[in-house]
Amino acid sequence: MVDQIEPPKRVSGIARGSNRGRLVEVLRRQGPLPRVELARSTGLSFPAVSGLTSRLIAEELLCETETAATPWSDDTDEDDADGLNGRRRGRPAVLLTLNPEFGRIIAISLRMNLIETLIADFSGSGLAQSRLEIATRALDASALCDLVIAQIDAMLEATATPRHRLLGIGIALQGIVNADTGRHLWSPALSITDIDLVTPVRQAFGAEVVMANDAVAVALALTAAEPSLAQGLSATIMVGHGVGMGVVVDGEARWGAGAGSEIGHIKLGSNGPQCRCGQRGCIEAHLADYALYRDARTFLDLPPAAAQQPSEAQMALLRERARSGDPRLEHVFQQAGRALAEAVAATISVLRPHHVILAGPGLQAFDMMRRAYEERLEQAVLPWLLKSTAIYLRPSESAAIVEGMMRRTLWVVDRNRMEATE
Repeated sequence: MVDQIEPPKRVSGIARGSNRGRLVEVLRRQGPLPRVELARSTGLSFPAVSGLTSRLIAEELLCETETAATPWSDDTDEDDADGLNGRRRGRPAVLLTLNPEFGRIIAISLRMNLIETLIADFSGSGLAQSRLEIATRALDASALCDLVIAQIDAMLEATATPRHRLLGIGIALQGIVNADTGRHLWSPALSITDIDLVTPVRQAFGAEVVMANDAVAVALALTAAEPSLAQGLSATIMVGHGVGMGVVVDGEARWGAGAGSEIGHIKLGSNGPQCRCGQRGCIEAHLADYALYRDARTFLDLPPAAAQQPSEAQMALLRERARSGDPRLEHVFQQAGRALAEAVAATISVLRPHHVILAGPGLQAFDMMRRAYEERLEQAVLPWLLKSTAIYLRPSESAAIVEGMMRRTLWVVDRNRMEATE
């Protein structure tokens, strides 16, 4: 069941922040705006916006761009002191925007056998990106830190960015992380556990370093792309290399222990298939890419997957063969659909979210899971609970991880900078 239900309106995080932070957040979400529209969007008076933007321009955090090709005006009259009552006269409005040259942000996604890195300017526009395929489970703690630092250095060199212009670094990981302390606790992509990755990276570059579960990063990317999904509580269930969940409330990630959930490790049965966590019967062991590929190899002649993780090409081949009508593969995907329904049912029953977003590359096979998924979901959730939650299908690509991590890092940099100047 994939519904579209309008949630109740909630107060956004913008309305609760500092005035400077509200201005920056509005510009980051909406793009270049004239001062009068900034006043409308933030709820601040026109004089307050004028004063704040003048100071932010002096600090080089904002800059003026081309004149708006709309009837907006930055002039106001004495009968409309705030300039918000629709009077449009005087000189055309000048647009304000975040100064892209204020600094740089780097986001990194570390997954099974793959490290993706993105460098963006202060406005959030990507400047360069790289993909490095490497046997991640062969890395020890020292090699992991050295590799992450080397990838950051490579991005700085590729864009001729001096180190002092690097404002923040975001690191997204599969598995369990403590975002408050910056420690990686456990990940199927690594053989090492309880590693402090943030401290050596911060020491190497002297920049803000933010860590997150990759499902949280995807949740942030999706809710930023569709602001209506950021109203209230949104739970994004990401299906791909693993199965995880990120929670966003009113457009903000609930950080620390509550930000990401290992929902993929809820047990469907104690004697079920083997999971990469070492236990049996997890939702992930029925639904993740590696589980589908492993089960298919029991009756199909398929090439082995590196470190038991199938490539994107191998998963595309598996989906193609399943759509050709093999009943054995149909059973595998229907079983995955039932496991997905159990994850959604648990999320709705425990969190009662306004939105559940089904995301990730694994959802490219949702058409083969749909029938079993819908049947099981109807059985597993109280009808009135199910009707109160909107469920959306967004089979995002893996790039959403680094995009979401970039957005989160920019948000943290913005917040910390504003707090320091309050």
